Amino acid sequence: MRIHWAFAAALMSSTTFAMVLSVPAFAQEDVIVLDDDGAAPDTETQDTAAGADDSTPVEPGVTKLKRIVIGSDSETPADIVNTPAPVSIIDGETIRERMNGKVDTAIRMTPGAYTRQMDEQPGVVVNIRGMQGNGRVNQMIDGVPQTFRNLSGHSGTFDNMVYIDKNLLAGIDITRGSVPGADGLGTLSGAANFRTLGVDDILLPGKDVGGLVTLQAGTNGMNFSRLTAGGWRSNIGIDGKVSVIGAISGSDESNYRNGDGIMYPYDASNHPRGGLFKINYEPDGEHSLELGGVFYQNAFAVESAGYDWQINNQTYTLKYAYQPGDNLIDLKVNAYVNITDIKMAGIDGEGEFDGRDGTNTGLGLDVSNTSVVDLNDTMSLKFFYGAGISSDDYNGNKESGANPDGRLIKSGAFTDATLTYGIIGLTGGLRYDYWNSNGTSCGTPSLDCHAHELTRDDGIWNPKVGVTVDPLPWLQLYATYAHTMRPPTVSEMFYPGGHNFSGNALPVQNNPNLLPEYQKGLDIGVNLRGDGLFMAEDMGYLKIGYFKNRIDNYITFVTEEGATDAIWANLPGITTMEGVEIEGGYDTGFAYTNLSLTIADTRQPLPEFAGIGNDVGRLPDDYATLDAGLRFFEQRLTLGGRIRYTGDSVQAYLDAKNSIDRPSYTLVDLYGSFKVTENAKLFFSVDNLLDKSYFSAVAGTSSVQDIANGRGRTIMIGATTRF
Repeated sequence: MRIHWAFAAALMSSTTFAMVLSVPAFAQEDVIVLDDDGAAPDTETQDTAAGADDSTPVEPGVTKLKRIVIGSDSETPADIVNTPAPVSIIDGETIRERMNGKVDTAIRMTPGAYTRQMDEQPGVVVNIRGMQGNGRVNQMIDGVPQTFRNLSGHSGTFDNMVYIDKNLLAGIDITRGSVPGADGLGTLSGAANFRTLGVDDILLPGKDVGGLVTLQAGTNGMNFSRLTAGGWRSNIGIDGKVSVIGAISGSDESNYRNGDGIMYPYDASNHPRGGLFKINYEPDGEHSLELGGVFYQNAFAVESAGYDWQINNQTYTLKYAYQPGDNLIDLKVNAYVNITDIKMAGIDGEGEFDGRDGTNTGLGLDVSNTSVVDLNDTMSLKFFYGAGISSDDYNGNKESGANPDGRLIKSGAFTDATLTYGIIGLTGGLRYDYWNSNGTSCGTPSLDCHAHELTRDDGIWNPKVGVTVDPLPWLQLYATYAHTMRPPTVSEMFYPGGHNFSGNALPVQNNPNLLPEYQKGLDIGVNLRGDGLFMAEDMGYLKIGYFKNRIDNYITFVTEEGATDAIWANLPGITTMEGVEIEGGYDTGFAYTNLSLTIADTRQPLPEFAGIGNDVGRLPDDYATLDAGLRFFEQRLTLGGRIRYTGDSVQAYLDAKNSIDRPSYTLVDLYGSFKVTENAKLFFSVDNLLDKSYFSAVAGTSSVQDIANGRGRTIMIGATTRF
């Protein structure tokens, strides 16, 4: 195992020691109200938290903690340090203004998270702790699972891809390990929720009508980007309110040069167009109903495969909440639809994939409630329980292709009970995960397939236990042990598989007898937080976590003895992954710094055809980001920079023998912003300041040639205003 445990232990010990030395200086100042569900907070929770003060009444089961603002010009608290779980939050404004709009960059700067970064493919594939694709990570837009995948073409993949316009992002919430509630149904290793703009992101405080405009222009392929949004809100009755928002966005991106000044050999051009609407109706202080829609269109040439892709993604949500203000009812109901269409055309009108169109449809419904019972003055019991169901259905046209038709339904019920007694919290959870899959099987694949319908289903109980200890106001310790399950997908189980193009080649042999993957995961962590550490106005936080996951029945390609074709199969034995994740920040107002560090061993096997459709997502053993900056002129001017380190990695290709070792690399970025007025801001960023030539880790098969695929120096300038 290649984890640098000595370095990790030294860093954890020295940092903890420094925080402990500063304990006497901690001040009890501004407070925020934070929910302790154990899940990353949503936009509503953050808005509530940001507005709380010392007079805010505290409901049972809710913890009051100090406000902590780290490395941000806004008043957004670092909520993650108050959550006894491995979670992270990425701010959408930071992605646009400081990271050149690159969602991949933002996620790769998060501990324990990564992406499969395919430069000729704008779909985002989230990797958490070395696991990606086939539903191992629940990737969502506004809580709606994004299950689209397309295997057709040599740059196709079984990985689920998220198509989201970067300008519409309000933030990304990442949960590593077991995921509570409906978001964890049939999910193995974590979740990533791409939150989109809400009314408070568009309208100025105290304004009922207004808009938001953002314009950006850049070099090295990042040509132009724009966002226009508007909104209206009004009070109704005594406690009611209603709001409506809409937004449209578009970007123009062309091919780029690497650090050697060489054009990327495959055209990375794409021209995404996006939009959204949200209608929120609250007739009183108890009921709320939100209707929303998020849209994305794009067309791009996947030149490494020789085909054009046209993507149209639509996500619709209905969210209802009943919160009468008592301890027994906090009811939430969510319903959603996601439709992703793909159309393919051979470049220059040629190619056997020409006209292979398909539609992936996702449907879902979940209900949950939270109840709190006060047993006495020092003891309370909190219940979080509910149920959910989701459907993932793919239908191709008569041209068939490598994507099998079929439907996977995941459903189940869940409950978590947390007993709080003084400084100790004990959690016991149990969820039932059930799956049903329907598709076409050939038995033994051949050029003359006599297909027949086949249905598979199964279910399992998954337990969870956890403990939280808050011995001091600035210190929280937690540990969680949980079982999770991921059912085999239609793509893994049913015909036609990876190479079935109009009957002129044998497919990869799918396996209708696959067993689900099971994970037993352990998370141990410490949260440190406080203010007045070294001076009266400073603030800091630190999250340190260790994880160890043991996966049974890991699914991948294998070639059985005596066979000539690969087949999906469950690997024997246990696949083990473990590591250390560190995230923290320190802010004095004038200066700030943030740290993200991952030291892990997630080296799953490299089987047959690894990296071709079945990219196993082997991550670098270590990667880190150090971000620091200064603020001037009463914090109107911010100037900052980043150092991004990526350790040695392996690009999966065919098998272990043919896979390619990629060296480590370090990139330096600059960024800055200036508040012209309270409502208008100018900003800039410079990615890869030193114009370094490098091979980006986990970049797919388009990166196996000898030309470095890392983007060279890229400058972006922009302006945003709210009115």
